[in-house]
Amino acid sequence: MKSRINLIYGLLAIVLFTASCNDDDDMENQMEPDTSLYATLGGTTMVDDPNNPGTQIEQGRLNLRAVVDSSIFVIAADSRLTPYFQVLLSEVGSNDLTGFAALSESLTDFFAVATGSENTSYTGLNMMDAHDPAKNDRMAFAADDAAMDAFIEDVVKGAELNGVTDPTIITPIGDLLESLRSSVVQRTETLYDRLGGTAMVEDPANSDEMIEQGRLTLRGVVDSTIFVIASDTRLQPYFEVLLAEVGEGDLTGFAALSSNLTDFFSVAAGSTTQSYNGLNMADAHDPTVNNRMAQAADDDAMDAFIEDAVVGLSQNGVTIENNRALVNEIGALVNSLRGVIVQAD
Repeated sequence: MKSRINLIYGLLAIVLFTASCNDDDDMENQMEPDTSLYATLGGTTMVDDPNNPGTQIEQGRLNLRAVVDSSIFVIAADSRLTPYFQVLLSEVGSNDLTGFAALSESLTDFFAVATGSENTSYTGLNMMDAHDPAKNDRMAFAADDAAMDAFIEDVVKGAELNGVTDPTIITPIGDLLESLRSSVVQRTETLYDRLGGTAMVEDPANSDEMIEQGRLTLRGVVDSTIFVIASDTRLQPYFEVLLAEVGEGDLTGFAALSSNLTDFFSVAAGSTTQSYNGLNMADAHDPTVNNRMAQAADDDAMDAFIEDAVVGLSQNGVTIENNRALVNEIGALVNSLRGVIVQAD
């Protein structure tokens, strides 16, 4: 009997010891610090939301939202990226901030979850679909590696604007963004490549000479656009010098403008074999610097120029119906110059 009692006591001791160990393990697990990036950014500590008086927000989310919003503003001023976000920028220019607010919330959700938040959910498009113009009509055209590089740079600037400069935070954010590259980047060819690239073909305007197909395509669009502009009463006043020359049968100015613009757009489209040596776009459209510009352009003139460029594209077989993405991309490229071309109210 005594041995049986001792056995029971022994079993109870083992059970109690095991339970004690498990309790110790649970307490240890509960005491393990949250080492996520979200925790480093403030975690779940509740603070007043400066954007919504009377409500509170997790400090981690507040810090991420601040970086996201600052980054959006940095991107809005980055000519490398503005062509991709014409819908959003057009809305903001019209004082419609609903798209901005939605983008801010969606990106904040995404980065909160990605950095370790357990109290946030992301219900937006996956990164592949979000950056596919065929599935997200707020994306003007597919991004390339250069755009992704610029985006990462701008997010780092957005973080710096909020005092986030610690490498132990910046580096993980950069690594997180870099991990998205394969989903975000959906275009490996440059615009110049898609217009024909460096393939050499006979130059129809110069017998026995060869020309890159990309340059030939752009020259065709440039020349067509110049002729469209020449008959556009909205734009004729800006090019009185050129039109007077052409009216007298002098095509030297036309030839120089054609060559110059073809150089510029070849380089802007991604050519690594062409070069542009003309005036920068600000000086080229400043009548005090360039006496061939009769007067400074306003936004209406810029809008008319883009419309005429689309017509020039269509005259070369590129239309919205048969290649909407390409038309959007070229239009966005031209529109990205608005800030330096428009110099009149």
